[in-house]
Amino acid sequence: MNETADQENTSVQQTRQILTMPSIKKHKDQEVFKVIVMSLAKSYTDLGMTQPTQKDKDYLANELADLIPRKFPSIRLAEIPLAFSRGIRGKFGPYYGLNVVSFEKFVEAHLSCESREQLARDALLKKESRIPDKDSRFNVARDNAINAMHMMNSGKEVLSGAIVYDFLDRLALISFNNREKWEFVAEARRYLNESLGREQRRTISRIKQTEIQRKLNSVQDGSAIEMIKSMAKRFALYAFFRSCILDELDLKEIIEQQRPLFI
Repeated sequence: MNETADQENTSVQQTRQILTMPSIKKHKDQEVFKVIVMSLAKSYTDLGMTQPTQKDKDYLANELADLIPRKFPSIRLAEIPLAFSRGIRGKFGPYYGLNVVSFEKFVEAHLSCESREQLARDALLKKESRIPDKDSRFNVARDNAINAMHMMNSGKEVLSGAIVYDFLDRLALISFNNREKWEFVAEARRYLNESLGREQRRTISRIKQTEIQRKLNSVQDGSAIEMIKSMAKRFALYAFFRSCILDELDLKEIIEQQRPLFI
């Protein structure tokens, strides 16, 4: 394994461990300021650059100590030096001088990395160490499905749509033919194209725009299989809910009837 691959693996391992820590919002302002000051000093040292004056350093640290927790509340404190370190080494593309905007972009790019996003999702899944019994899991999934239906009725997006779909499908409650499934896939691709396009037009960060364009390309060429599949399941779930409403079915009741299938 080459040196670059070793460094990337080390970075992934560091991030995985860091994501088990509390978010930046759990820390005192002085703790955040202290970490940023040290991270800034190390950035200049690593680049062999002269340290800025105390006045300039305080300005940078104060601006970033205010901006980072406000704009990136999910970041962990220990991720800040990691983001700065990767940024100054060009891991997120070119940058022009070390200033508030550059360091902000380093943090934004770090959080937007696909590997970090996946590690964050994994950390959430592992947060609950105790595995509840089967009946408890069923009850939670049932209540989530009912809540999802209420959310759809009130015009809200059901972000957990794919999970709810899988639960109802496991209970043999959802039945769509192949033609209908492909229609949901087409609808999902249209939706993702439109929503990612809007997001790209709204952002002024070139790093974020590049990341969004990568996702757009993968949706358009069909390689974003999991993203498209997840969104297609959400649309299929909406269709199922609408049919329940049309047929005046009690969702809780029909779910309970299928409880024996939850094995």
